[in-house]
Amino acid sequence: MCINRSLIFLALLAVANASTASDPIDSISSQGADILNRAKLTGQTVRQCSCTEQRVCVEEMKIQAKDCTVPCFQKFSSITSRPNDLKKCFDEKDNILEDFLTCFENRVEACVADQHGPQIQKTDIRGIFKVTEKSITTQTNTFQTMIKPIKHILDATGDFALCVKDCFLEKNKSGFCFDRKGCQPLVAETKARQSFRACTKKMHWKREAGELCECSVNAGVEELRQYCAMFKLMGRRAPMRKSRG
Repeated sequence: MCINRSLIFLALLAVANASTASDPIDSISSQGADILNRAKLTGQTVRQCSCTEQRVCVEEMKIQAKDCTVPCFQKFSSITSRPNDLKKCFDEKDNILEDFLTCFENRVEACVADQHGPQIQKTDIRGIFKVTEKSITTQTNTFQTMIKPIKHILDATGDFALCVKDCFLEKNKSGFCFDRKGCQPLVAETKARQSFRACTKKMHWKREAGELCECSVNAGVEELRQYCAMFKLMGRRAPMRKSRG
């Protein structure tokens, strides 16, 4: 999952910065909120998860997604002859995404203290994947000319994402962890946007994107080279990230 989101993040940021002066973080945040809203089920409710239940389910889903990236990573053979070297670039950033997800989970306050939470509007978890896939396809068609220099990179990333999605859904064909617990987290839009921005700022994404870009180029994704200097310049004034204890 981290490889998928990291490469998509790099490619989309390159497009966003080349095409618009708007903040790409705001754009990604808005799209995420829109996808969640479109996956909500009208007239159906579910109990809000306790923080313990949420933690168990989030950890299970992260492990499942990570397991799926291993066989699916060969989809990147179409953009580099050294996919294993490219994989190492993203493996080295695992802790960055882990810190971000932990930060977001702690800030978004989506859970309650015990298993007696209130009823909230239910979200179709499988529907989130369908809406996301449709959204990506629509945007790709809209920006065909704009993304032409890196279209094959986005295509490979899309193939990888579909592979991981299919694998992940297969692992959960009998129901997701939240289904077994009989609960879901409550992700309020305003709180989610604020949390996303705060945690993105904390991870110094501009600096991280520059390092990831250069590593990807060295692993054979030569077409990203033109964007690495841009990321490096953007991250030049970003404070150094503290090392993990």
